[in-house]
Amino acid sequence: MSTTFLDQASLYQVINNLHFYHKKRLLLWFFAKSATVSFIPHSINSFQAFPAYKIQFQRLVWGTIITNFVSNVLEKKVGCDLMLITEDRNIYDIEKIFEVVLAFNSVKDRTELLYVILTKMMEITFSDAGTLYTVEDGKLHFRIIINNSMGVFQSSETDEIKLPPIVLDRDNIQNVSAYSAIKNEIVLVDDVYCENERFNLSGPKNYDKMTGYHTRAMLVIPICTQGGADEEVLGVIQMINPVDPETGEPSVYGNINDPPILQALSKIAANTLSNLMYVKELRLLLRSFAAVMTQAIDERSPYNNNHTQNVAILCERFAMYLSSIYPQGHAYHFDKIHIERLVLAALLHDIGKIITPLSVMDKANRLGERLEGIRYRFELKKCQNEIDWLHKRISNEEYAIEKEATSEALVFIEHVNTMGFLTDDQLDVVKGLCRIQYRNSEGAVVDLLEPDDVEALCIKKGTLTAAEREIMQQHVIITKKMLDNIPFWKYYGNVPQWASSHHEFLDGSGYPEGLSGKNVPIESCIITIMDIFDALIDNDRPYKKGLTIDKALGILIKMADDGKLHKRLVQLFADSKVWE
Repeated sequence: MSTTFLDQASLYQVINNLHFYHKKRLLLWFFAKSATVSFIPHSINSFQAFPAYKIQFQRLVWGTIITNFVSNVLEKKVGCDLMLITEDRNIYDIEKIFEVVLAFNSVKDRTELLYVILTKMMEITFSDAGTLYTVEDGKLHFRIIINNSMGVFQSSETDEIKLPPIVLDRDNIQNVSAYSAIKNEIVLVDDVYCENERFNLSGPKNYDKMTGYHTRAMLVIPICTQGGADEEVLGVIQMINPVDPETGEPSVYGNINDPPILQALSKIAANTLSNLMYVKELRLLLRSFAAVMTQAIDERSPYNNNHTQNVAILCERFAMYLSSIYPQGHAYHFDKIHIERLVLAALLHDIGKIITPLSVMDKANRLGERLEGIRYRFELKKCQNEIDWLHKRISNEEYAIEKEATSEALVFIEHVNTMGFLTDDQLDVVKGLCRIQYRNSEGAVVDLLEPDDVEALCIKKGTLTAAEREIMQQHVIITKKMLDNIPFWKYYGNVPQWASSHHEFLDGSGYPEGLSGKNVPIESCIITIMDIFDALIDNDRPYKKGLTIDKALGILIKMADDGKLHKRLVQLFADSKVWE
C-alpha cells in the first residue's frame, strides 16, 4: 500500500479529473455537509470546473469533505492512502481523521466516549501520554489518565485517582489546564523544562520526579461546544510528548492551527459529548416523571405502598440476571438501554390506577361499606322480633329460634365477607340467606339482603364484584391512553405497549386485548411475572395475607403449566433468587 500526499492544489486537480457525474455528486454532498457556503448555484449542471467558483468554507471542512468524497468515489481502487500536508509539512492521515470523527459519533455511552476522545486525539497527535478532565461544579476533575510508555491507564469509573480536582478561578490561571478551560484556548508548551513565565508547570515536573517519566512537550485543548450564546467548555484534553510515528523518536506538535484539524475535532467531540449529556438529562427527566407518578399512585393507598417500585426493582435485577447467563444477541439478553426501557415500563405499568376509585382499589372484603347497612338491618330485625314477642305475636319458642337464626346468619355473613375462597356449600348457604326478611321503614316486608349484597357475598374468590372488577381492569386501558399521549421518541417507543400489556396471558385469557402467544412482548411477560409475585408475597394487601416465597413460586409455576405465564422465564426467575 503506497501513500499519496495531497495539498490543496493537488486535491483540486484530482477533483477536476473526476467524471462530471462524480463532480455533481461531490458538489451536492458538499453543499449538504459544509459549514459555511457563500454561493449556491441554481443548477448543479452549471458547474464545469469546481475551483473556478469562490466558495467560502472552513479550511478543515474543505480538507475533510473533499478528501472523503475523493476517497469514496475512487473506492480506494488506486491502492493508496490519502495524506494531507500542511504548509509547515505536518502530515495528517485523512482516513485516520475520518475514523476519529466516526468514532466520536458512534459511541452512545458517556464513559466510553471520554475514553474514545482521549485515545483518538492522542493517535492523531502521536502523543505518548494524555489526561482528560471534565468540568463539574466549577472544577476540572480527572477522568482518564493514559501513559503508553509507562503502561498506565486509570479511569475514575474503575480506579481511585488520588489527584485533587483543579479549581477554575482567576487565581488559578497559571495552571495550564485551568487556563485552557477558563480562556477556552489551546495551549502549546514546546518544552516543560524551559523557563516559562506564563504558566506554573510544577505539576508535570513533580509527576516526573515521582515516576521517572520525562515530560517534554504539552498540548492542552479545551473540549468546547460550537460557538455562540450556548458555547460551553465541557472539559480539557491534555496531551504529552509527541513521537515520530515512523521512528518512535521524540517529536514536536508543530503548527496546530494550520489547518485547524485539532480544534475542529475537539468541537466535534464536545458536541457529541453535549448531545449525550442532553439525552441523559432527557432520560433522567422522563425517569423522574415516572417516579413521581409512581409515588402518587403508591401513596394514594396505604395498601399499595412500594408495589410499583418493587416490580421495577425485580424487573431490573431479573433482566441483569438474564444478561449474565445469555450472550449478546440472544432473545433473553438485555443490554443497558433495554434494561432502562424495561424498568421505565415497569414504573409506569399501573399509572392508570391514578383514577381508580379507592373504594375499589382498597376493597378489603366482599361487602366493603355495605356491611354496615347489613348490620343495621339485622339489628332492626332483632328489635322487630323482640317487639313481636313482647306483643305475643310469636311464641317463646319461635322467638328463641328466630333470635338464634338471625345471630347465626349475621355471624356467617361476617365470616364469609373476609374469606379468600368460598366452597360450593358455602355459596349455597349464602343463597339461602336471601329468604331472610324484615319490615322496612314503611312497614313493608322486604328481603333483608339487597341484590348487591347477595352478589358481593357470592364472589367465589377475591373481593370484587363483576362491575368492580371491570372498573379495576380499566386501569390498563387508562394506562395505555395516558402513555399514548406522551410523545415517546424512538428510544422509548415500546414502553406504552409493554406497560399496558402486563395483564395479558399467553393463553389469551388476559386483558384488555386478549393477546396470546408471541403477540405478548417478552418484556410484558417479565413485568407480569414480577407484578404477580410481588402481589402474592405482599403483606400489606387488605384482602389477604402475604404468602411465603415457596408458595408464591408454586403459584407462578402452576400458572405457567396452565399456559398463562412464560414457562421458561418463570423457571429462570425461580432460579435467579433476585428477590433476596
